[in-house]
Amino acid sequence: MTAVLEVTNLCKTYIVNKSQNNVLRNINLTLHEGEFVSVMGPSGSGKSTLLYTVSGMDQLTAGEVVFDGQSLSQLSEKGMAELRLHKMGFIFQQMHMLSNLSVYDNIILSGYQALSGKGSGRSRSDVNQYADALMRKLNIIETAAHDITEVSGGQLQRACICRALINEPAMLFADEPTGALNSKAAQEVMNELCRINREGTTLMIVTHDVKVAAQSDKVLYMVDGNIQGEHVLGKYSPEQGSRERERSLTGWLMEMGW
Repeated sequence: MTAVLEVTNLCKTYIVNKSQNNVLRNINLTLHEGEFVSVMGPSGSGKSTLLYTVSGMDQLTAGEVVFDGQSLSQLSEKGMAELRLHKMGFIFQQMHMLSNLSVYDNIILSGYQALSGKGSGRSRSDVNQYADALMRKLNIIETAAHDITEVSGGQLQRACICRALINEPAMLFADEPTGALNSKAAQEVMNELCRINREGTTLMIVTHDVKVAAQSDKVLYMVDGNIQGEHVLGKYSPEQGSRERERSLTGWLMEMGW
């Protein structure tokens, strides 16, 4: 399998009041094309920092991150922005939608921004058609003209998924994508993320929710900036359900000190 993300001896250190805070310590991991990995651990363990650092949203202190064959530390600020725009998608707990734009316009915005990239080969019409297709697939086409204050949390998060997919990224990064949702909306969002993964998109998510993590291929457990272990679950099948996976994961998390 092709490696989408390769992380070697990754360290991230912040200096606060002249005191050194080692948030990530010698992280090593590889994600292959089509994998779905969840990152769990107690608050303050470095989960979100890991997500932001391996996606180039935050600079590493030491080590190396290679994404789709490119070393992030070798890229210029402009090159990094281009890589994120064209090959990465992002879904956050706080959805960061622009309040002056409709749901539809929020989705197509980064698609339009990407049109100026080298070899884009897309037109605004292509972006619009793909946005329509995504919104229909995620059952939110009826919200297209709505303001972001006029839709439910579940609909808004599905719109965020559409926005993240508009440039057909190689990989999606998600930080607590269901954390602000009720259980029904959370499962609707997870159904879509699992479907997207089955269609070939690589996923890396941070979550505190065992029900969410149990739907991923494997779970990484972090403590104090280190990956303490991984639990392999295999590919999730909606037909089989997730109860046994949840029991297996919960037992392992308890062994890890969850």
